[in-house]
Amino acid sequence: MATTLKVLLNYVDAAVTYAVTPADYIEMDLTNDYLVWTTGDATVKDLMTAEPTAAQLNAAATIISDSADTTVPLCLLMDYSHDVGGSYYTHKVIGMSENKRYVYGFNFSAATATEPQLEAWDTTGHTTNNKHVLGAGMAANSMLKGVCTTSAPLGAGWAGAALANSTNVLLLNAGKGALGATGTLYANLKIVIPTAYATPAAETFVLTVRYCWA
Repeated sequence: MATTLKVLLNYVDAAVTYAVTPADYIEMDLTNDYLVWTTGDATVKDLMTAEPTAAQLNAAATIISDSADTTVPLCLLMDYSHDVGGSYYTHKVIGMSENKRYVYGFNFSAATATEPQLEAWDTTGHTTNNKHVLGAGMAANSMLKGVCTTSAPLGAGWAGAALANSTNVLLLNAGKGALGATGTLYANLKIVIPTAYATPAAETFVLTVRYCWA
């Protein structure tokens, strides 16, 4: 039988595991739901009652700084399935970019044959990382940064590793190999825009968890 995956987002308390308090997490509908990284404003925010439009997202975009790298401050789950809160379309991912351990969770129904790894690509074709956010063709320059927090906390001011392509991936079991039984692995992610980056962009990209099972 296939080992199945649930992608979990903490929306209550990023110091608490899924095993202890599953109600603190929303399971993503991987067909319809998506994530929005944004600065946000009075319209684009936690607990929106309508899906944000392209114009609203542009108005709430992160401003590129000429003097320092800029971390995009907010990650929202766009919850088509309304798993939590009834009529609310968006939920803030608690602890994103902060010194928090249990933010993005990956729950496996059984053992895996390989270590699960998180990848970032332009599209579901999984062939390129040409978008600016993923390094404009150079994976090491990806603005998307990640840290595995399955075994240990991050520490203040964590930098993370660039995620893009099959060369820059995040091992979700902290490099310990395949998962031996059912369980939840964790990571924290952030987007960091380099100082005075020359090209503004509104982009979509694909996050993929790759693993095999026996």
